[in-house]
Amino acid sequence: MAAPELQQHPRRTNSVTENSGAADIPGETDTPGAGPASLDSYRDAFKWDSAAWGTHCLNCLGTCPYRVYVKDGEVLFEEPGGNIEQVSEDVPDMNPLGCQKGCSWSAQLYGEDRILKPLKRSGERGEGKWEEISWDQALTEIADAIIDAIDDEGPESVVFEETVEGGLAAWAAYLRFASLIGAVTLDANGLINDFPTGQHMTFGKFACASTADDTFHSKLILIWHANPAYTSIPYFHYIPEARYAGARVITIAPDYSPSAVGADEYVSVIPGTDAALALAMTKVVLDEGIADYDFIKSQTDLPFAVIKESGRFLRGTDVDPDKYRDDQFFWLDSAGTLIPAPRGSLAIEDVAIDLEAAGKAKLTDGSEAELTTVFSLLRERLAQFTPEAASEMCGVAPSTIEHLARLAAENSTKIIEGFNAAKYYHGDLMERSMCLLLAVTGNWGRPGSGIQGLALAGMDGYMMFPMKQRRGLDETARVLDGVEGAMEALKEQDPDASDEIVGLDLLSRGVAAGSATPPVFFNYYHGGYEEPWNNAEWGDPTMKRSFDEYFKDAIGRGWWGGLVRPDDVTDPQVFFCVGTNPLRRSRGGRKRFLETLWPNLETIVTVDNRMSSTAAWSDYVLPAAMQYERPNLQYAVTHTFRLAFSDAAVEPRGDSKTEWEIFKMLSEKVQERAIARDFVEFQDGRRQPKRLDDIAEQFTYKGAFETDEVIVDEWIRDCGMAGTLPDGVSIERIRETGTMRFSGLGIFASGLAVAADAKKDKPLNAYSWHTEKHVPFPTLTRRAQFYIDHPWFIEAGEELPTHKPPPNAGGEQPFALTSGHSRWTVHAVSMGNRMLLETHRAEPLVVINEREAREREIGDGSMVKVFNDHGDFEAPAKLSGRIRPGQVVVYNGFEPHMFKDWKGQNEVEPGLVKWLHLVARYGHLRYLPFGWQPVPSDRAVRVDIAPAEAGG
Repeated sequence: MAAPELQQHPRRTNSVTENSGAADIPGETDTPGAGPASLDSYRDAFKWDSAAWGTHCLNCLGTCPYRVYVKDGEVLFEEPGGNIEQVSEDVPDMNPLGCQKGCSWSAQLYGEDRILKPLKRSGERGEGKWEEISWDQALTEIADAIIDAIDDEGPESVVFEETVEGGLAAWAAYLRFASLIGAVTLDANGLINDFPTGQHMTFGKFACASTADDTFHSKLILIWHANPAYTSIPYFHYIPEARYAGARVITIAPDYSPSAVGADEYVSVIPGTDAALALAMTKVVLDEGIADYDFIKSQTDLPFAVIKESGRFLRGTDVDPDKYRDDQFFWLDSAGTLIPAPRGSLAIEDVAIDLEAAGKAKLTDGSEAELTTVFSLLRERLAQFTPEAASEMCGVAPSTIEHLARLAAENSTKIIEGFNAAKYYHGDLMERSMCLLLAVTGNWGRPGSGIQGLALAGMDGYMMFPMKQRRGLDETARVLDGVEGAMEALKEQDPDASDEIVGLDLLSRGVAAGSATPPVFFNYYHGGYEEPWNNAEWGDPTMKRSFDEYFKDAIGRGWWGGLVRPDDVTDPQVFFCVGTNPLRRSRGGRKRFLETLWPNLETIVTVDNRMSSTAAWSDYVLPAAMQYERPNLQYAVTHTFRLAFSDAAVEPRGDSKTEWEIFKMLSEKVQERAIARDFVEFQDGRRQPKRLDDIAEQFTYKGAFETDEVIVDEWIRDCGMAGTLPDGVSIERIRETGTMRFSGLGIFASGLAVAADAKKDKPLNAYSWHTEKHVPFPTLTRRAQFYIDHPWFIEAGEELPTHKPPPNAGGEQPFALTSGHSRWTVHAVSMGNRMLLETHRAEPLVVINEREAREREIGDGSMVKVFNDHGDFEAPAKLSGRIRPGQVVVYNGFEPHMFKDWKGQNEVEPGLVKWLHLVARYGHLRYLPFGWQPVPSDRAVRVDIAPAEAGG
C-alpha cells in the first residue's frame, strides 16, 4: 500500500465543560461592532477543560515552562508560563522564557507528517511504499533481525545513533537497551558537532556556561560566532537589557546578521579568519601593557617553562623522577630558577614569577637544557599578528582591532558564542585565540565575563539511574556512597586533584564498559568518508602526512583503544535512529550514506513521531509519543539552571508509544524470540557474557521501572537527595509549577565543570571557583592551557594558537558557504509545522550578496544551483545587501525532501575531520562521552553558484 493518509487536526469547536477557564474581556460593551455573538465566539476559541505544564524536550537550550490547555481530549493551545521567579533584585527575571516554536508546538501533534501506526517498507527503500503493521509484528521482526546480527557478526553490528532529541526519558530507553545487548552507540556530539574543541583544549571542558541573566552584568558583549536573535530567543532580552544598563554590544560576523541590528557596532570579518582578529587584539593588549598580568600568572600556563630545543614543557621527570611526577610543571623567576607550580591550587604565594624569564635546567641524562616560557613563545608568535598584518588576513581595519582590544581590556567582557566556530575546520584555533584574549584581559570567573559554553548540570537523578538496581531512596543512598567512595579512592592516588578532576577520571574509567564511541571510526570504515578525508586538495596544506597515515598511526598507538567500534572487520547489520535524522544531518550528504552504508545494512529502524527524511528511507518506522503526551524531563543546562518538566496533558495519538514503552516491548520480544531460537547467551565485544533469556527483566530492573511516570519521579526524588533540588521534591510537586531552579551542581563532573557556587539570590557565575577559590582546571597543566606540547601539534605549528585559513573543502571555488540555526525551527523538527511555515518563505533559501547575484544573472526567488567538486543542490535565491561578498548563506534545518531531487546543502559538505583531533591520551585530550573526539566540519565550504538551468 502507499503511505497512509495523514490527517490534519480538526477545528476545535465543541462545547466546554463547567470546569472551563475563560478570561473576561475588559470594556467589552464599549467595543464598536462587538456584539455578544462575536464576543462569545472569541471566548469559545480559548475555553479549555484542563491544563498541564509542558516543555519541549528537543535539542534546545531553552528549558521553557509552558502552560498547555486541553479541550475535548486534544491540545487547544499553549503559552509561556511566565512563572520564573526573580533571582536577584538588581537583575531582570527570565520571563516569559519562550519562543514561537514553543508557542506553536501543539500544531505538530496534529500535523500531516505525524506517524501514528508502526510502518513497514513494502517497496524499495525510499520508494515511499508502506504497510501499516501491528506492534507485535514489527517488534518480532526487529527482534529477529537483532538476534541474527548478534549471531552472524556480533553485538557490535547493532548500531544506535545517540540523540539529543526526545528528552531524558527517550535517551534512557535506547541507552538501556543498547547496553543490555552489547550494541554500539555513536556519540551524539560526534554526530551533531556541537563540540567547542578550542574551549576544551584550553579549559579541559567547555562549561563556561553562566546563567543567561549573568549577561546583564557585562559591560562589553561580543556576539561572536553566534546569532542569538535567532537562536536564543527565550533569553535574548538580557543583551538589550544589559545595553540599556550601559553595556556596549558588538557583533562580529561575516554577514550583517539579525543580531547586528540591535548592536552598538558591527565588525565584518572574512569567514574563518577570526583567530587572526583575536590574536591581533591580544597583541595590542600586551603591547600597550593593559593586560591583567596577575590573572595570566595564576590562571594560565603562559608562565610555564619550556625546553627550547624540543619545544616540550619541562616536566618533573626531566629533572628529578624520584621527586616529581611527569605532570609537574615549573615557573621561572627573574634569575631563571625553577619554581614547582602547585598542582592542587592556582594560588600564587610568596613567589616572584617572571613571564619572560630564561634559564637552564640539568636533565636526568646529564645534559643541560635552555629554557624559555610559554609567554615568551607567545610574544614571538604574536609578532606576525600586528593589527596591520591581521587586517590583511581578516578584513578588519587596524584601528578597529585596536579599539576592540582596548574595550576588552577595560571592561567585564563576555563573548556570546554559539556552536558555529566549532563547525569550522580550524574552529579550534579560533576558540583558543578567543579564550587567549579573555585570559590576557582577566575575563572569566567574574560577573559578566567569559565565553558562552554548555554545561549539563543538576540532573544527578538521571546520571545515577544506570547505577541503580532497584527503586527507592535507600538504593539512591547506596549509589551515592559508592560514587563518593570511588572518588575518595581516586583522590588518594592524586591528593591534589579537585572533585571535578576526580569525577572526570571516574567517568573515563567507565568509558571502557560503556556503549558510546566516537563516530569517526564508523564513518571512516562504514560511512564512505575515507575518500574525502584523504583528498589532499581539500585538506589542510600544512599536513605533513596523509590523513590515512595519521588515522592509522593514532589507532596503532592505542590512543583510541577499545573505541574503534564497529571495526573494519565488523559489518553493521542493524541501524537504529531514535529521534535522529542522519540523512539530513550528516556532512557529506544523504548520497554518501545511501551509496555506502545503506546497501550493507540488513535492517534500518527509525523511532520518531514524524516522517523525517531518514524515516522515509528506513525499513521500519515506529511511532513515538510526542511532548504533551507523556511525562518527560528536558536535559538540564545552566543557561537557565532550571529543571524543565513536561507532563502528559493528553493521551498519545494513534498507536504511538513512549520510547521506554517501545524498548521495554522490544526487550520482551527479544527475550521471547531468543528462547524460541535457543540463542540466549553470547559475549559482547569486550568478551563479557550477555544473556537474552532475562533481558526483559533486566530492562525494567526486575519490574521496578515499568512506566515513564515512575522513572521521572525517581529521577526527581534522587535529585533532591543528591542536593541539586530541594529535599523531598517529587513529580507531584513539580506538577504544581512545571519548573524549579536547581540548588546545586551535583556530584558528577558534568555539573562540577561549571565551577561556581549555586546561590539563591545570584546568577550562576561560571569558573568563579578557579578565580576565587583557586581550584585547578582539569587540564594537563591544571591551568587554562594555551600550549599543547604534543609532537603532532608542534609539527603542525599549532602548539600555540595561530591563524590558518579554512582549507579548500570541496575544491577551489569562489564562495564560502556558511550556515547557522534558523529562526523558524529547532533543527528540522518543526519543518512540517504549518503555523511556522506561514512565518517565512516555507522553503530553503540561498542567501546571496545582491550585487554578486545580479552579476551572475540570479534574481530574487529564482532557482540557483550551488555546487563544488563534492556535490550540488538547488534552492531559490534570496538577494540581500547584508551578505558579505564571497559568502553564501543557507540556514540549517530544511529537510532534504524540501529540495529538488532531495538533495540538501549537506551534499556539498565533505565533512572533513581535522587530523590533530585524532590525538588522545594526552592529558585532557582523551575521549569522554559528549567530549573530546574528532568531529566533522561544515563551515566555509567552498562552492560556486549559477542559475539552476546553467549551473556546474
